[in-house]
Amino acid sequence: MSFPPKYSLSPIRICEYIPALFIIFLLTVSWQSLAFADAKKADDKPVIETAKPDTLQTQPLEKDETKHPDKELTSTAEEKVEPNPDKELTSTAEEKVEPNPDEDNIELGIDETGEGDIESQEIAEQNDEEVEYTPEPVNSEYLTDNSLEMFEAEFYNLQDKIASFSRTADDYEELYSRMRPVIAEKTRQLHERIKHKNVDLKLLTQVKNDEEFIKLLSLTREIKNFYLLRHNIFVEATDEFRSLLTSTKLNGINEAKLEFDYISLQMLIIFKATFQRVIEVPERFSSAPVDIFINIVMIFFAFVVLKKWQSWAKTGLPIWRQKILATRPRTAARMKAARAIWYLENTRTPIEWLLFINFILSSIDILQIQILIDVISTLALWICLTYFVFSFLSKMIERGKQGVLKNISSKQSKSLKLAVWWVGWYKLSFELTAIFIANGTIFSWLETLFLFLLLPVYIFFILQWRNDCFNYIDEERDAPAMIKKLITERTGIKGFFFANIALIFVVYFFFTKVFLSLISRVESGRRITAEIYRKKLVNDNTELLEKTKSAANLYPELHDILIDSDKSNIDSVFQGPISKVINMLENNERSHLAVTGERGIGKSHFLKSLAKQHGKAIIINCNEDFGDLLNSMQEQLGLEQENVKTSDITKAIKEQGIDLILLDNCHRFLTSEASGQREIRRLYGWINDLKGLALWVLSFDSSSWSLLNALGIATGFFSTSIQLKTWTEDQISALFEQRCKEAELDIDFGQLIIPRQLADIEHDSMEARNKSGIYRIIWGYADGNPAIACRTFANSIIFNEGRLMAILPAYPDNKIIEHYDINSLLVLRVLCQFGRCSVNDIVKNLRLNGLVVNSALSACVAQGIVEQVSGRYQITWLWFRSVSKYLARQNLLTR
Repeated sequence: MSFPPKYSLSPIRICEYIPALFIIFLLTVSWQSLAFADAKKADDKPVIETAKPDTLQTQPLEKDETKHPDKELTSTAEEKVEPNPDKELTSTAEEKVEPNPDEDNIELGIDETGEGDIESQEIAEQNDEEVEYTPEPVNSEYLTDNSLEMFEAEFYNLQDKIASFSRTADDYEELYSRMRPVIAEKTRQLHERIKHKNVDLKLLTQVKNDEEFIKLLSLTREIKNFYLLRHNIFVEATDEFRSLLTSTKLNGINEAKLEFDYISLQMLIIFKATFQRVIEVPERFSSAPVDIFINIVMIFFAFVVLKKWQSWAKTGLPIWRQKILATRPRTAARMKAARAIWYLENTRTPIEWLLFINFILSSIDILQIQILIDVISTLALWICLTYFVFSFLSKMIERGKQGVLKNISSKQSKSLKLAVWWVGWYKLSFELTAIFIANGTIFSWLETLFLFLLLPVYIFFILQWRNDCFNYIDEERDAPAMIKKLITERTGIKGFFFANIALIFVVYFFFTKVFLSLISRVESGRRITAEIYRKKLVNDNTELLEKTKSAANLYPELHDILIDSDKSNIDSVFQGPISKVINMLENNERSHLAVTGERGIGKSHFLKSLAKQHGKAIIINCNEDFGDLLNSMQEQLGLEQENVKTSDITKAIKEQGIDLILLDNCHRFLTSEASGQREIRRLYGWINDLKGLALWVLSFDSSSWSLLNALGIATGFFSTSIQLKTWTEDQISALFEQRCKEAELDIDFGQLIIPRQLADIEHDSMEARNKSGIYRIIWGYADGNPAIACRTFANSIIFNEGRLMAILPAYPDNKIIEHYDINSLLVLRVLCQFGRCSVNDIVKNLRLNGLVVNSALSACVAQGIVEQVSGRYQITWLWFRSVSKYLARQNLLTR
């Protein structure tokens, strides 16, 4: 089925018949009541004789002469009233209203001051069922040109009095009783004038400022403002009054007739103006051809673009999708992109037409009828959007692999589609109603109608999905025990009620999963997720932890493969930085480049990958001794003589064609003592002596790099810098898979109990979901640091009953470090900034007593926070993330 059909009703026709048919239906149902009301109204209708007085002295609206400060009601001593040429209601006598003798039997309860008769009100309150709102007859005083201003001034005056508690909201009823007949009469008069065959609504007439056209335009705007004032009265009035006028009783039906008359007037204006302005296009073209010519060109351009896109999309989108799938490796991002293109192929039609119609309406306005544009754009938006959602949902069901929609039945499919169409027509009806008459009786009727229509839709939806909801809760291990107890009864009325509870829980779980998936992409979100589920993880896996207390750890050789293998290669991690360095080499650039990143982020692996890809490179791992750097350089260049000079190194570099020199861990030259800058400055001087020979790439820890910048040591030396970013969850997961494959590990993840909110719902088996969940937990704890992640993963694997099993990662107890004194925290800060330090280095840096430093180090070593390597101290990998985060929160360290 193509969209839209080749032969169908135009949007203008749809705009005409949707509200009209609905109102006609409602009016037909209550026709007998209307007939009775009309007959009575005909008997009670006052006789209005209109004359052309020389002057019209406006009377005060009420005895209280208090004026609204912003909207003061003014009246002129002599105000001329022009007679209506289309009405035969004039006479030579003075304008007066003949009272209807039958009205003496009707108690309105309104006196001259606008306040109701108390006794009549009390009688009315005793007969609530018989009380009905009755508007006053038309007062010719309010049919003048300034009637709107008079009512507006009275409304704002009354609003101020109600705010000051000198009046009540009930007085709005009396105001509306006088205003409603004026609205009806002015609407009828304008309708009579518009439907006259000689009325001219052409654009050329408007441009010429025709007196009749300006008058019609003024009357149209006046009625529109009357309805806006009517809406404000409905908002401010009592709930009882508003409910009465929006009900299906006689008062509500009369209000619906009033609104329907106004809709009919608007439709008449739209049709007449549209017809006349289309007919006059040739005449306008002869007078002002440029604008019309541009509009015609834009229409032609829009049609050409639409046809070209539709022609290309038939074959172009499938080819594009196949190219993405053909690219290796097929990453998760590529698979999502291919899936999105597939959905676009099958659901693009309504989106194409929506964009086309919106372009036409926003760029082309030949007729210049704003309400027509609003109606068409609203119809296009909600019809196309509803059709798109319907098509998208149909394709998801057809694909059959979208989690909760897998193995969906035909009736369940119908329930979803029915709900989509209900929402679409609901929004369309209310948007159209808001365009024509805003909130009112018809709006209230539509709301009630759609609520009644929602009931069978909802019942059908629950009946089709309740068994799946019950089964889902039965299989969901994280479902609260209270929920599982409630859904024991699954048939009859109780079963239907409990099905609603089950559905609410499923929806809650779905949105919780989406929310946690979103916030887990940022550091604060991962921390929140970890805090939420840390206790639950431990509680759910208590039995497993007790069983595996005596289990053996992973073999050292397998452990080393997992944490420090050079064979793993995740291309997506360093693809951008490596390309940047290669481009600099291709441009024959000979400068200095800094590579920064926190400890364990992969700086050494990046330099090794760069050296392997380039070929003509030297890579040197630096330590605290500058002499070791010279010896390593001499060894890699093959210089065997003693006392190698800078000239010898320069000659060897030129002869061997080396144009890339990589220095790893250069931050180790920056020591913690007072003269700790000496070695790093010596390195810079030595590199300057070899300038112009190669591109130098130096790696630094981010904490040391911040210190170098603060001291001004790196200023002006480096031409640019590259900061290595943290790894994504997919990259960490791929690294784990490569390391396990290299170590030939077959790990059992099925024994763990992982909250489903942390597991990937696309996986079918419990094993795969648990693996995805444990990978996500480790990635969140490591904050994207591969070294921390690999060590945490390796420590989470044990030997139990002859097989490898995954258990929960070991988390350090952060409360330990939170109780440390300031001296211990300062010692940890030095270790974070400089990596490995001796006791003497820390003493010289902090200028603390050696006993204080030794005491702090001993406490940290005892807690496993600090370890000793080659006579120096450094923070352990297990505690590195927790220490760095805590010091950063205490403003002791910059991350």
